[in-house]
Amino acid sequence: MSARYDVVVIGGGFAGIAAAREAGSLGRSVLLVEALDRLGGRTWTTNALGTRIEMGGTDIHWLQPNVWAEAARYGLEIEEFAPPAQLLYLDAGDVKEGTEDEVFGLMDAGMNALAAAAREAYPRPQDPTFAAAAMDYDKLSLGEFLANVEMTEQERAMTSSFWAAACQAPLEEAGLSIALRWLALAGWDWQLMLDVISRYKINGGMSRLSAGMASDIRGEIRTGVRATAVVERDDHVEVTLDDGSAALADAVVVAVPVNVLSNIKFEPARAEFDHIAREGSISRGLKVICRIRGDRTPYMAFAPEGHPFVLVQYDRPFDGDHIAVAFGPDAAALDGTSPEEVQKALRSWMPDVEVLDVAHHDWTTDEMFLGTWAVPGPGQLRAQLDALNARGGRVVLAGADLANGSYALIDGAINTGIRAGRDAALLAGK
Repeated sequence: MSARYDVVVIGGGFAGIAAAREAGSLGRSVLLVEALDRLGGRTWTTNALGTRIEMGGTDIHWLQPNVWAEAARYGLEIEEFAPPAQLLYLDAGDVKEGTEDEVFGLMDAGMNALAAAAREAYPRPQDPTFAAAAMDYDKLSLGEFLANVEMTEQERAMTSSFWAAACQAPLEEAGLSIALRWLALAGWDWQLMLDVISRYKINGGMSRLSAGMASDIRGEIRTGVRATAVVERDDHVEVTLDDGSAALADAVVVAVPVNVLSNIKFEPARAEFDHIAREGSISRGLKVICRIRGDRTPYMAFAPEGHPFVLVQYDRPFDGDHIAVAFGPDAAALDGTSPEEVQKALRSWMPDVEVLDVAHHDWTTDEMFLGTWAVPGPGQLRAQLDALNARGGRVVLAGADLANGSYALIDGAINTGIRAGRDAALLAGK
């Protein structure tokens, strides 16, 4: 006999955790099922390189209101990446060093053009449907937009360096909307945006936040169990699990990455779900955490598209060495588990660097994710919003991949999860 709940939540990332906590707080019986043996989804604090590291998402900011409020709720302290004192960049293959004004000045033309478009498209950053211009700009790729901005080759290379890291894919494939939405959320100020998405983190790791939120779930949590089918009946939903069991619910929240949404069979088929699952997210980049011999002046290094790493950031000193984090737009371009390959790439900027060890998880081949953080192709915004807002049955979606505001960010995951949990609780109360 199948167990019965008011609400079943599929997916134990921040969206699923927030949804389960919200539905439980409203007095509903809740089951949260997660295919992995851990919660947190694309955030993952673990021990490697002799220290604590973040394999996935990590950054928060007070301009991300949902995650900042959660960190305050659970009494978590904030730390930050060391601000770079040394800025390195590649110019036609040569390493150059500049001041903050000089290096970031090379991004001004491209970034300011994007910020102006962001102000037009997203005058209310948490409401992407408020201005019609958002859908017009969404037709473009980021590469197309930047191609029409007057810049020198070096300015173009520097601008592409940042966005290739941020988009985890070639800029000709990345939808313009991700850049415009991130800029709008930072008050249309591109240098502030750098802080919003890449400077502040939770002391002790992001898993401290997911654990705190999960501890407040008034319900059952099952890990290591995958949902394979969601069947809507007249008065309930049946969720089939891969251990041979099933759970019945009055309402279901599905909070999995869009690239694996098609692994769940929905009956009857939901056109809006099928559409976003087919289009998916194009992210296929990599993040490599490096332990490097000796400490150095805190640095940030940039390279244009075509380099296996386009952005490298000093993280912190550790036991006489230091930790750095490197990002690239193509996980297939370099073996992120090989200290030798990583060292070769880093020596493009620092010829004397010695990589002692690396930590890397290939999210693009992990069958539970099939990509890093969400990055849309051109023209996907409307379908994503329609799927997020769909309320035609007893199944609702949540996740950073569909967020109204902080798209692709932990903040957006929490926002959608709270809303989906409340909506599911209301459905279960009917």
